[in-house]
Amino acid sequence: MNMPFLFIFIFMLVPGAALVIAIINLAKNRSREEQLFKQGILYLKNLRTLLMHIQQHRGLTNGYLSGNLQAEAEIERLEVLLKKEIADVEKVGDWITNNSKWESILDHWSRLNASYKKAEQESNLKQHNYLIANLLYLIDDLAYAHHLGKLGLVDATDTDWRNLLFIAEYIGQARALGVGAVSRGNCSSVLRIQLKHLRVKIAASVNNNWGERVLQDFHHLLQVIEEQVVVDSPSISPSEYFGLATTCIEHVLREFDRQVDTIQFRRV
Repeated sequence: MNMPFLFIFIFMLVPGAALVIAIINLAKNRSREEQLFKQGILYLKNLRTLLMHIQQHRGLTNGYLSGNLQAEAEIERLEVLLKKEIADVEKVGDWITNNSKWESILDHWSRLNASYKKAEQESNLKQHNYLIANLLYLIDDLAYAHHLGKLGLVDATDTDWRNLLFIAEYIGQARALGVGAVSRGNCSSVLRIQLKHLRVKIAASVNNNWGERVLQDFHHLLQVIEEQVVVDSPSISPSEYFGLATTCIEHVLREFDRQVDTIQFRRV
């Protein structure tokens, strides 16, 4: 092999090899990111279910501590369900089991559900609120760590799932406070202020594109809060109020599920 040919061969071989290596690394990185994204979606779906049931636990235990002892059986059923859901979350991968926020959430939950019957009503409510806030922060961390913000061709207007979780939490807080009031049979002046504030937040969050049935249920909830809960003598049963608020939360979470599915299946 003469020298000019050798120079030409090396000149072509080195850049070609570098290009091949770059393509291989790019493919590996893309594969890792896709796997990370898929894992993040699975975490998100499992945590959404866990969040929903902890919110229900807050409402039911607040009702129980306010005198609605019939809620005990449903609370026990929820606690069994939550134990399974926590295990399902941890099966997804190591990210969450090595996460300090998750460890803190589990520790808080174990203490909360073990002692709610002995707790003061206000303390029980505050501890649930704190736990749920931390779970929402964890979901934000999850979205960042698993690149759930990289949405490809999905329209920005169709990816507001974080906001939907906060809307569901406004309703969840109104459900818990309202169940306490109707279980006791009276609504204090402080509680009225809190519920009216939440009512304003819920009303401002309603999306007129959600459909007629959904809008009717939200209008009914807002009307019930105003006319049957924040009054001297609440006139709705705890189970009826809990069910109405839960229906509205389910509407919001169905929209959340739809948006997450959109992100999952239309991502490029």
